[in-house]
Amino acid sequence: MTSLVTGSEEVQTLEKGSLLGEDTLQQIAKGLCEYEQQIPKSLWAYPAALQLGVEKLALACLIAGVRQPIQGVPDFVSRWAQLPLKDWDIEIDCPEEWLDKQLIEDQKPSGFCIETAGEYFDDWGNFQKKVINEVMTKAAQNPELYTRFRKYLIETPVVTKGQIFVDSAVDFKPVQDLLLNSYEKVPESYKLGEKFYCCGHCGGLMYLTKDDELKCENKHCAKEKKNPVPLADNQYDEIFWLKKDLRYFIHRPGKAELRLEERLKQLNLLEVKLYPELDQYDLHLVFPDGTVWAVDVKFWESAYNLAKKVNQPIRKLKHQPYDESFFVFPDELKSYGQEYIQEFRGYCNVPLKKSQVMFEGSFVQKVIKKLGI
Repeated sequence: MTSLVTGSEEVQTLEKGSLLGEDTLQQIAKGLCEYEQQIPKSLWAYPAALQLGVEKLALACLIAGVRQPIQGVPDFVSRWAQLPLKDWDIEIDCPEEWLDKQLIEDQKPSGFCIETAGEYFDDWGNFQKKVINEVMTKAAQNPELYTRFRKYLIETPVVTKGQIFVDSAVDFKPVQDLLLNSYEKVPESYKLGEKFYCCGHCGGLMYLTKDDELKCENKHCAKEKKNPVPLADNQYDEIFWLKKDLRYFIHRPGKAELRLEERLKQLNLLEVKLYPELDQYDLHLVFPDGTVWAVDVKFWESAYNLAKKVNQPIRKLKHQPYDESFFVFPDELKSYGQEYIQEFRGYCNVPLKKSQVMFEGSFVQKVIKKLGI
């Protein structure tokens, strides 16, 4: 058994018990995300995290006496990675909500996989943090620039090369290079026929499945049943889209943030501010009676993974501290039910009352009740 990873302390620890642990799943998730990043660069060697994680999984299979154990990375990717964890032929020591998740969906790392990889995955996730931090620095004396920049990323997930150069030069001169570096050329393989298509719900670029069906990277958009939108023909210009971590961590939750902002503004009875004081939180609400609410919108597949990321209460503004704070989940996740909310509250490091955590529609109703309309 030790021939799989000779001398590895982690493997020696695994030999003492047959349970596959949360840390190994995180390692495998990291490796799958890194491997997807390598493919466009024609780097075909498996990342060390993926190789080691699968070797530990294979060893756990042998220890547990699994009838058809994993036979290396290709076998794992083609079989178990595409199944919910509960269907793996091995006992797993992990949060219960993980058991319904799978690491690969439609030949790509799933949202759950990306979030689970977060504890390990530094380089990939740090690009998004680097962009946001640099914009914050350059917008320190002009917070409105930060808000406009972030809104642009959310509202413009796909853009022509010509348009992004014009927009960056005219509207975002102080952060022009950052905006240009946030986009990259789209893969030609995303075309259906001679056209690219965008999601009718979120506006993101759609990809082709192995059956030549159009799908959005955000699987929840399919519930909305909106028709794909073809991009206008422009044979003289190239098409660009947001880089991957910006698509996942900025555009995806951002659509819900802007939607909630618009829904609340339509009430016409309260002040709504987006990303106050360089994004201390997402929405700052001031009611007619002077009451202030702070809102953070979170769009995560795994309530457990999100809970582990929340390690402090929502920060208060210096000039207008809030009276109450809330974590709000987009209605796209409503099908996960109250179990999602309970899981988040149960594992969160910050004590939260039931009244502080809810789905988007419920929060709008809470605001309406507070307004007395």
